[in-house]
Amino acid sequence: MQKGHVLIVDDESSISATLEGILADEGYEVSKADNGIQALEMVKSFPPDLILLDIWMPGMDGIEVLKAVKEFQSDLEVIIMSGHGSIDTAVRATKLGAFDFIEKPLSLESLLSTINHALAQQRLVRENLELKKELIRKHEIIGESPAIVELRRQIKSSLDSNKNILITGENGTGKELIGRLIHSETSRRKKPFIKVNCATISEATLESQLFGFEDQNSQIGNIYKMGKFELAEGGTLFLDEVDKININTQKNIMEVLESKKMSRVVGKRVIPIEFRLIAASNKDLSEEVKLGNFDPDFYQLLSEIAIFSPPLRERKDDIPLLANYFMKEFCEEYGKKTKEIDDEAMAALTGFNWPGNVKELKNIIERLVITVPLTKVSYNDIPAGIKGENKETLNYRFEGYSSIDEAHTAWEKEFISHYLKKNEWDLGKTSQAISMGRRVLERRIKALGITMGKAKSPDRKRQRTLKTSVVLCGQGLHSGLKTGLILIPQPPNSGIKFGNISTGETIPALLDYVESTEFATSLKRGKNQAKTVEHIMAVLHTYRINNLLIKISDEVPIMDGSAKDFCELIEDSGIQEQDDHIEEIVIDNVYSVGDISNHGKYISIEPAPEFSVNYIMDYPKPIGHQEFRFVLKNEEDFKKKIAPARTFCFLKDVEALEKKGFISGGRLNNAILLDEEKVLNTELRFPDEFARHKILDIIGDFYLLGKPVRGKITARLSGHSDNIALLSKIKKLC
Repeated sequence: MQKGHVLIVDDESSISATLEGILADEGYEVSKADNGIQALEMVKSFPPDLILLDIWMPGMDGIEVLKAVKEFQSDLEVIIMSGHGSIDTAVRATKLGAFDFIEKPLSLESLLSTINHALAQQRLVRENLELKKELIRKHEIIGESPAIVELRRQIKSSLDSNKNILITGENGTGKELIGRLIHSETSRRKKPFIKVNCATISEATLESQLFGFEDQNSQIGNIYKMGKFELAEGGTLFLDEVDKININTQKNIMEVLESKKMSRVVGKRVIPIEFRLIAASNKDLSEEVKLGNFDPDFYQLLSEIAIFSPPLRERKDDIPLLANYFMKEFCEEYGKKTKEIDDEAMAALTGFNWPGNVKELKNIIERLVITVPLTKVSYNDIPAGIKGENKETLNYRFEGYSSIDEAHTAWEKEFISHYLKKNEWDLGKTSQAISMGRRVLERRIKALGITMGKAKSPDRKRQRTLKTSVVLCGQGLHSGLKTGLILIPQPPNSGIKFGNISTGETIPALLDYVESTEFATSLKRGKNQAKTVEHIMAVLHTYRINNLLIKISDEVPIMDGSAKDFCELIEDSGIQEQDDHIEEIVIDNVYSVGDISNHGKYISIEPAPEFSVNYIMDYPKPIGHQEFRFVLKNEEDFKKKIAPARTFCFLKDVEALEKKGFISGGRLNNAILLDEEKVLNTELRFPDEFARHKILDIIGDFYLLGKPVRGKITARLSGHSDNIALLSKIKKLC
């Protein structure tokens, strides 16, 4: 197994090549980047264990890269290299989180020693974090019923073996807990316990998640990503919901388990691996084999040892023990005096059937700890749905159904109705909560005869941020230089802000800070600037991202002149809904700027139930007359119809643009270039691409009001200056 993955960031190719050879000989995986932006892109895509970072580089220097890396992945160790070191620089780098600062020319012995120490410290930090996480989620198996006694016997008999284990049982019965308990009681406990939830990973990406990925022909150098098989080396791999793996992947996993060797996706090198496999499923896999959904040989291989986790309804005598255990645990966690559950309340808990098993009981006890103010939990404190299913009413309910299908239908109706009410009749949120597609949910609501309540007013939607930080590199419209951005999630009510990657100073993405609107929208606060913000703002408007820090040098990369790369970036990170809400700006009157009556240049907005833009162009050839109307309904529509539309420029305007400080990078390969006859440098993506791009600019500029907008916009020949003038009028009069 490799010692670790080292990324070398140095603009001197001879030094990078020398270090690559030395480290490869020592058993390290090595990647290279020749500038800061490329390094950040690699950290995002294929994170290394350690970075050797030159401090003096063109564009983004080492200190700026160090800051960005530590914001993106704080436990990534960075060793700074410099041929012009100073005490001040070393102190600054160390304060920013660098592991060490070493001077060129490098001492081989000192370099290798520093790398070893850095990786050893990193492993220690990660192990301690994992131990803390495990202590938080680790609980003993509580209960004295015959079913739990038998479960403990099965677990104990599995400890002295390296055979594969298959744990079956309903959702919420603690299958992962059993897997972790087995891991912690064996000699593998000091090695990793790696969990993979097979239900949450698409078929297309599951193999790369398990096997890893390798590409020796990438444009950004040799890259690789370790898969879960390698990460579990010497420890335990836990495959949850193993029944969701397709049969082809099952066969590939079987080959790895039998040979104890594997190759990464696209890779050629054979890598020896060794771990114990524990799989879990809430289905009877023997039945899945009969139905042709599961490979029989894979089933035999997984079930060398079979363990069954019983449902809570089959060990009701354990409910008081569990309830009191969870009560004590949550009271300690929330800093409350331990509460007592009285006999009548405990009878209600014991009489309930618990379809969600121990997990559901645990959630109810946590809720009681939070909501009950007294030190004794009474029958009246128990949720109505649980009190309604005591021992006396259970038999009545069972006798009310003539078949298992009828009982299942009744339960399904109750289940879906419960989650619809919980999510305020929002179909999108309910479909996510119960892992059911929206169309399937709509069909089941109709089939079961569920009467829908009134959904919450669309005026108050939850605020949104991103799930994780992401990075993107590209080229500046003004400078032509390589530049980049980092998107960092923010707490509720933070708003959208642009931050300078060097100074840390920020500019709110609001109308008050607009400095320039000629050819592109730019913001300024003090000496800090954020240029060409309109495309990223259009994407944030569409995806309803309300709280985000966008770190740049002083300019948002223009990419290919469109917004499609920004859409992909948002989707790569994922969207996190937050507890606080945000209200739309609802246009209640007609506002306009320009000459509407004589078909001149203008932009206007009027009341409407949704946000829409109708843009009209009457330009000389080769544009001519174009008109396009877009209603902002959802992200997919925007991605297909508006985001790909690129910015454009007439050849005769290039000289004027250069004089004003635009396109000083010189190449114009990220814009559609036109002369008086034709498009010069590209094929159009749409016949009306120019009108669509104007709509993209409007959507972006309008998000400078700080909230989503609801109204119908009509515009003719308008540009950024007109957009901002209309926004100022709206802000003043609304």
